[in-house]
Amino acid sequence: MNLKTDTQPRIKKVGILKLGNIASSILLEMLLDERADREDIQVRTISSGAKLTETATNEAFELLSKEVFDLVIIATPNASLKIPKQIIKKIHEKGQPVIVITDHLKKETKEEFVSEKIGFLVVKADAMIGARREFLDPIEMALYNSDLLKVLAIGGAFTILYSEINRALESIVKKNTENYLPQVVITAKKAVKAADFFNPYAKAKARAALEIAEKVAKVNSEACFKLQERQQYLHQVATAHEMMQTAAKLAGEAREIEKSINKVKRQPHHYKGQIQSKRLLMEKPDNPYKD
Repeated sequence: MNLKTDTQPRIKKVGILKLGNIASSILLEMLLDERADREDIQVRTISSGAKLTETATNEAFELLSKEVFDLVIIATPNASLKIPKQIIKKIHEKGQPVIVITDHLKKETKEEFVSEKIGFLVVKADAMIGARREFLDPIEMALYNSDLLKVLAIGGAFTILYSEINRALESIVKKNTENYLPQVVITAKKAVKAADFFNPYAKAKARAALEIAEKVAKVNSEACFKLQERQQYLHQVATAHEMMQTAAKLAGEAREIEKSINKVKRQPHHYKGQIQSKRLLMEKPDNPYKD
């Protein structure tokens, strides 16, 4: 009776706090439990909505603080900014393991997180949107995010996200070992390596998509914060969104190459939590829990 209980995985409580929006946060819960059948984790998501104001973030933080989690994941644009950084520090001071997912981290903030043992995953290709009122309406916002999601998913950035979070969760239940918290800057090179493309042309297309997405961040940032003349910033945000659309097309082509040779790498979660793997469409994924 006791032996059976001991073999069952302990359920880990994961808190996800979304402060503002980045593409990496949109499907974060689903990346950890894509079929909603994992028995080893319980996830609670709290969001400040689209806003990154002090009021919105503090209200979200207060809701999160009502529970105790084995791991807290904070997803936010530019974690070096004052408001999200304050929330990150508050949660860290409560003694709960923290992983920050962001699109940008200043050198001094990164060094601070390293010294304080705060985990982070910086997704460099998670590019800022062209948020100019004359250009960005709800439809343009949705289209841009759908293109960016495709680039991050196919290019391997999301593979690193869920793999590193799973590794952190596995370390939590091990006795006499320090919790693992990733401190990784996800470059295009690292992402495509994690995606593990079989065909070199597919890998090249995916890498190109990620590199373009990284450039989009710079183009949109300049258009939103530096350019003042309307004709200039409107042309620039439109350019950036065209770049992202092209990146999504390249990522889609990479996926189609892998499909055409029946070599798409799939990594479903086992219901006990471990990541499985397969290549051929009609084969079963490997079973990490074989006797």
